[in-house]
Amino acid sequence: LLWKHAIYNPGYGLINGIFGGSTDWVSSYPKAAVIATLVWQWTPFMMLILLAGLQSQSEDILEAARVDGASGWRIFTSMTLPHLRQYLELGALLGSIYLVNTFDAVFTITQGGPGSQTTNLPYEIYLTTFRKFEYGEASAAGVIVVLLTIIVATFALRVISSLFRMEESR
Repeated sequence: LLWKHAIYNPGYGLINGIFGGSTDWVSSYPKAAVIATLVWQWTPFMMLILLAGLQSQSEDILEAARVDGASGWRIFTSMTLPHLRQYLELGALLGSIYLVNTFDAVFTITQGGPGSQTTNLPYEIYLTTFRKFEYGEASAAGVIVVLLTIIVATFALRVISSLFRMEESR
């Protein structure tokens, strides 16, 4: 609600206050409005995952690469990025689990519109249940969402367990 009323509002919103004008961001760019909100919400968590990965990298290996004459870019592409692969995978998997279940941003900012541009599966289940009153169809779709989430969560748990196994071997 803060994003919808304090940031995107065409009359007194923060974006229009900074850039001038009176653009109705939610009506003009509904998908971008929801995406910007979700990126703002999830960037700190994803950065913490990457920070954990960066802190787990051994300084001795990086120092040895510098002594051998490797450039900063070469160290990053050949050592740091492969080391962060599992952390990037974990962030992508957790982010995809969240995106499959995102309802709040769509409901509060756009209510699925205009033109159903931001309608996703959880919001469609909500509409099927409370607007069409098709409880069976909505519950079947809910089961599909749960199954998709379980599949993605299984991959996330495998990545987490491989990170723990790698940490134990140190």
